[in-house]
Amino acid sequence: MMRRFKMWEARGKQCVLLYCGDHDLGGLQISDFLRSNIAGLAIAVGWTPDNLIIDRFGLDYDFIEANNLTWIDNLETSSGKNLADPKHPDYSKPYVQNYLKRFGARRVEANALVARPRAGREFFRQAILRYVPESAISDYRRKLDVEREKLRQAIIRRMARD
Repeated sequence: MMRRFKMWEARGKQCVLLYCGDHDLGGLQISDFLRSNIAGLAIAVGWTPDNLIIDRFGLDYDFIEANNLTWIDNLETSSGKNLADPKHPDYSKPYVQNYLKRFGARRVEANALVARPRAGREFFRQAILRYVPESAISDYRRKLDVEREKLRQAIIRRMARD
């Protein structure tokens, strides 16, 4: 991914990383850590994410409610511990308490989108359209058709000479 970003940025493009994540404490925070995680590999790749746009368009409360996605009643982490448990070491941290006050001890996994495929596709489409014009695919196909025709004509000329 970083090599592709490096290549396109060198060609003058603005690179964008769209991130769609779970609606839980980890999913909401990952976008905050993505830049530093990527930067940690900068020396190995020879590219830094200084100009990279990182856009978390992942599940948000309004989308969840509007599409009646399923809430899971816990804040269990991948290690099996529950962040809503006062005994959890992070329970008193502001990010946990803010989440609990705002959403309660519940979460929604991003794969809940499979239950609403049309809404999910439109959700992704709108995120992409913030950075790519709607005409991009047809513009690309037109340019490709021109290049294919040039190649076809070159092959015809070459075959005529042989």
